[in-house]
Amino acid sequence: MSKTLIIGLGTGRCGSLSLSYFLNNQPGIKVLHEGAINYQAHPLKWYNDHENVWKWIENLDKLSDSNQYFGDIGMYFLPYVAFLIEKFPRSKFICLKREREAVIHSYLQWTQDHNPWYEHNGKTWKKNEVWDASFPKFNESDKAKAVGLYWDMYYEKIEKLIEKYPQNICCFQTESLNEVNSRNALLDFIEYDGDRNLKGQYHTHKKRAIFAKLRRNFAEVSISLGKRILPKFVRHQLWIKFAKFFYY
Repeated sequence: MSKTLIIGLGTGRCGSLSLSYFLNNQPGIKVLHEGAINYQAHPLKWYNDHENVWKWIENLDKLSDSNQYFGDIGMYFLPYVAFLIEKFPRSKFICLKREREAVIHSYLQWTQDHNPWYEHNGKTWKKNEVWDASFPKFNESDKAKAVGLYWDMYYEKIEKLIEKYPQNICCFQTESLNEVNSRNALLDFIEYDGDRNLKGQYHTHKKRAIFAKLRRNFAEVSISLGKRILPKFVRHQLWIKFAKFFYY
């Protein structure tokens, strides 16, 4: 296979959408975010979904057209890393790591009355037919604790995979996406030899960092309010359109 498969990893709520914007700004790279085509996500299952993962990668290859780098970004690819490396030895996996408490807080805001980390009957928590199967399950009914266990498990597995496949997997702190050196390092890792577009907002001093935090807080409040008054498909399209201004 002459093309290079790129898979983005991370717990979710960790900057993966920003990663997709950055990669897609590079000539010759085409990656999806959580399988979204025409604003419709196509998540995979966390457990025992190897056949669908394989079919999805083949589909991504076809969608990539003449681009030499193709792939997708989603937390649910973690259980299939070894499987994909066996199929595509030159594949590259880019993991983002955001602070544990920030991820927990963001997920609690984002999921609200859903809990995909715990097997439940739909009475205390609402079921989500699209996303519930994309997360691992824990024997912990307290959602905040379950998200914490998820974060711990995720990055423990990432560390072990990096030890085993150092040429295939790397992990960056989410904040490093705002640094030119880190963006170059990321492109070096995937052995990208095209023209590099490193433009973007770089929070190089305290005032900009504070302003960025205020924008993110505003975004989370807007999302919370939007869930109460806007239909789901409208919220999703608005998120795709404006998220980069808050998180990129």
